[in-house]
Amino acid sequence: MTIMSNMQIKLREGTRPQAVEAFLKRGIFDECAATIPGFLWARLLEVEGAPDHLSVISVWTDKAAFDAWVIHPVRDRQEADLAHFLAEAPQTQLYTTKAVFERNS
Repeated sequence: MTIMSNMQIKLREGTRPQAVEAFLKRGIFDECAATIPGFLWARLLEVEGAPDHLSVISVWTDKAAFDAWVIHPVRDRQEADLAHFLAEAPQTQLYTTKAVFERNS
């Protein structure tokens, strides 16, 4: 089954709009997809009620794909480009997918 990562990001106060713009302009997800074949999808989320927080939910084919991303130089460059927005180091948790439900419209 797939692995899901949830990276919680605490931003410097008042910088969320600029951080989101920089994240999108930098093409973070496109670079990840081009770099790691096991990267399936991701979402950049604004945390409701917490204006200085973001969350990145990503899904990977397996833990090996996630681990490959963690040590990849492209990820290091992305982090360096966005580090000035951070109030503290991001925290990441991994989840193993046990069941999936998707409503088809």
